[in-house]
Amino acid sequence: MAGKIENVTIVQSPTPAIIDIPSADDKETPAQSLSEEAFHDERMVAEMESVLQKMAMMDESHIRLIALTTTMMGQEGLDLNKSYQVPAVRDTDLTGYELAAWCYCSFMHAFPQMKDKLQMPYETHYEKAKAKMK
Repeated sequence: MAGKIENVTIVQSPTPAIIDIPSADDKETPAQSLSEEAFHDERMVAEMESVLQKMAMMDESHIRLIALTTTMMGQEGLDLNKSYQVPAVRDTDLTGYELAAWCYCSFMHAFPQMKDKLQMPYETHYEKAKAKMK
């Protein structure tokens, strides 16, 4: 493949929900009052861990194809709350989280030297997912 990728993708994370802090009269459990942001973080780590497991069984050319396909799809941004069709990954729809995980993980695997070009805010999620794989 010739040339270099100048602009990769910018993923728009969902804005965190406004959390209603319970008063002393409320009977909510601590789990119910957790920030929605923490849920999204853990979900992204789990999706990336799943992607890394699947990529371990793929050949390099297929991973590069997925990296290029998913970054092209995300050129105008990804909505983590929508679903997408990515035949290079699978025949059924992917959630926005799955697509973002495939995009980030496959790009980091196929083009690690271009890490600074991938404008996605998931480096810490990726590192956590890799650590869980060990």
